[in-house]
Amino acid sequence: MLELAFTPDRRDVRPLYRQLGGYLRDLIEADRLPAGGKLPATRELAASLGLSRTTVSLAYDDLIGAGLLTAHVGQGTFVAARPAGAAQRASLAAVDGRQFVWPGLLAARARALAVPPSLIPHVAEPPRFDFRGGRVDLDSLPAGELKRAFAEAIAEQLPALVADRDPRGWAPLREAVARYLVARGIACAPREVLIVNGGQHAIDLVARVLLDPGDTVVMEQPGYFGAALAFTAAQAHIVGARVDEDGVRVDELARILRARRAKLVYTTPAAQSPTGAILSDERRRALLALADEVQVPVFEDDYDSELRYEGAPIAALKTRDRAGQVIYAGTFSKVLFPTLRIGYVVAAPPLLEKMLLARWNTDVASSTITQAALATLLERGGLERHLRRVRKIYAARLAAMLGALAEHMPDGVTWTTPRGGHAIWLTLPSTVDGDALAVAAAEASIAVPRGDAFFVDGRGSDNLHLAFAAVAPATIHEGIARLAQLVRVHTARRRRSAR
Repeated sequence: MLELAFTPDRRDVRPLYRQLGGYLRDLIEADRLPAGGKLPATRELAASLGLSRTTVSLAYDDLIGAGLLTAHVGQGTFVAARPAGAAQRASLAAVDGRQFVWPGLLAARARALAVPPSLIPHVAEPPRFDFRGGRVDLDSLPAGELKRAFAEAIAEQLPALVADRDPRGWAPLREAVARYLVARGIACAPREVLIVNGGQHAIDLVARVLLDPGDTVVMEQPGYFGAALAFTAAQAHIVGARVDEDGVRVDELARILRARRAKLVYTTPAAQSPTGAILSDERRRALLALADEVQVPVFEDDYDSELRYEGAPIAALKTRDRAGQVIYAGTFSKVLFPTLRIGYVVAAPPLLEKMLLARWNTDVASSTITQAALATLLERGGLERHLRRVRKIYAARLAAMLGALAEHMPDGVTWTTPRGGHAIWLTLPSTVDGDALAVAAAEASIAVPRGDAFFVDGRGSDNLHLAFAAVAPATIHEGIARLAQLVRVHTARRRRSAR
């Protein structure tokens, strides 16, 4: 009998017969089940796969209806002849016109992974008006200091850097990070610091060592899409807690945590992703009291805390942590450049120990040369000087975007007024067709991610995430003016359509 390596995904929203039908379709289209080939009887295939006979029958019926299979009474079920010249899928794994069918062999956690299409607007590169996140002002980078720091690392420390394989990170960098965090109100020893490849790596490591399939994670909604991807990959169940102008709604968080057992709470209190809201002092106290009451760890993603343009700096949530249940993570990618990929984690020793083992299993350690150069930059004050420069630059760009929005956007459009961070969260009125607007913006060479990438429940199509850090004020003004005109056009079209 034909052996099939089909494994049903019990977490998939599709019924089992559709999962099996999709798997067989892949085999047929890849020519792994050639035309004229006979399939096992429904009873036999059901027994071999541990499924019901009804499930197999329904899958066969679907494929017969699609013209991919044929059934002959008394003879069995066969793969239908394909039309002459039918195109086959292109694949580097193709051998003699056939392909290896990977989709049916992927693990459940891999099948669950998907990047929201709206996160990456389909716009010609480079776009004329680029409001996508994850970008910095290249002209303000401390190029001279970075060159010297990298040159010194290679010239003076190369033998030690080549020999070092400590998964915790380069010791001088961990010492520099511990000193750097004093400004955030965090007192920690270098042994409590783990160097990682950026904030996303920190989230992934925590998910690997803390979450089992089916565990519940509570995170802000809207919230950081990268965290949602990492928790989804860990096969966790994500529950959203709403956000307002004072950050995550702790009252709603309390209802969730008292109704169900959660394994982790994820939050961005210094500059909520994506709205930019700052978690109020009252809610910070309430959040930690709640976490202590229900005994759930809190992941504090402090990704944008350095980019604050008004008011006194706010101490990290970790500074109030007396029990060691706050997992604190930060990154240098946002304040220097995204491809630097160096971040850090401060956590309780039992968790940090397991993260070290998980880290060894993935990539062993971060680049020691990059770590050494960054340590030099920190020790000599280069990063602090850079921060003072970019705060002024980004504050001016934030003001330019807020001014352009106020001048050009029609009535009904609202947006946040952040005191830090790198982006503004805009909400469109219901009279705007979000899908049509996204297409029109791409055609006008305006790159702006839609808000549904920041939700796990399908909402957010009426939101836009407008990043300003990498865009000059004059370009911001022109781009927002053009975007506002498109909003007007698509508001008028929807109204005419409704009439």
